[in-house]
Amino acid sequence: MCEGIQQALIMAKPAIKTCSDHAFHVDHNEAQGRWDVVDQEGKVIGHSHTQGEAIDLAIREARHTHSRGDDVVVCVEQDDGHYSLAWSSH
Repeated sequence: MCEGIQQALIMAKPAIKTCSDHAFHVDHNEAQGRWDVVDQEGKVIGHSHTQGEAIDLAIREARHTHSRGDDVVVCVEQDDGHYSLAWSSH
């Protein structure tokens, strides 16, 4: 009986909605000694030797994507591995 209730609750959950249509990440590439700008498919679309320049590049790409009507976020990898929001079109 509990299994049936659990299944009903699972089925009643609304679909998960993401916070944006597109995302760009600024990842620290220690092996190359640089910061990579990565799109949501995992493709490196640019890089810089400073974090600030990589963030600027990511924001320029995000604004270009947003100009087509999509919601976009830019997140930056922190020293402990988590990501912080750097820019949002919201």
